[in-house]
Amino acid sequence: MNALPLTLSSARVAAVLALLSGVTAFAGSPSGGAGGDPTFRMPAETQRDMGAGFERLHEEALRLLSDPNANAKIFKFDIDADINHDGIINDSDNGWMEATPPGMVLRVGEKAQVRVTLFSHFPYFPGSAVARLSLAGINRGTPTGEFASFEEEVHNTAHIIVWSDASKSRKLLDSADAGKRVVEWIIHPGYVLPDHTGVPTNVYVEAVSPSGQYAGDVRLMAVITPLEVPNLPFYKFRVSEDHLLFTVK
Repeated sequence: MNALPLTLSSARVAAVLALLSGVTAFAGSPSGGAGGDPTFRMPAETQRDMGAGFERLHEEALRLLSDPNANAKIFKFDIDADINHDGIINDSDNGWMEATPPGMVLRVGEKAQVRVTLFSHFPYFPGSAVARLSLAGINRGTPTGEFASFEEEVHNTAHIIVWSDASKSRKLLDSADAGKRVVEWIIHPGYVLPDHTGVPTNVYVEAVSPSGQYAGDVRLMAVITPLEVPNLPFYKFRVSEDHLLFTVK
């Protein structure tokens, strides 16, 4: 899902309008189910659907997503999956489908590739950055999308695990493990190429247990935050953010 450097994406504008109007913009059948499945309810969007529910620790970074005083979005950090299940990840999987329930639909035991794209719009970046992948459950019964506790979240949302490779040799993220919800890579000054940053070019999402009453109840989020460049303190770089929703049947 490509974000425009100086304007809000059309998906985000639609989400804001949906919140203001109270009208759902979610995809689904007329009965409200994911792909016609009446098991799932399709409520209005939450703040977490716009990335705004990400940890408060990073509020300043998130503010820069739409800060008109930020000069440029120097990095692109994208995650894409085969949303339409046609066997390839391409442009037909981009856009509103990624961030609109049901998102990527998996069955219990199924594993799906997620392509990770990271590059710099500048050939050489003189500063450092933090690239981050995170998992969060979404409470679609409240506008904030948040749960009262971690235990409540785990009990009411799908369980997914993100692996570093298809053979599941290293667990990166686990939605049911409070200690495995965020993974970070520090990108040092220099040429920003995927094989020099440690950020994988692909990760693999395993569906462990089904979603609760709502479709798209787990969010995989990618955020890259450029840190202040010592010799360019006057120059602010925007944060790059992307996310995918998952539903497990």
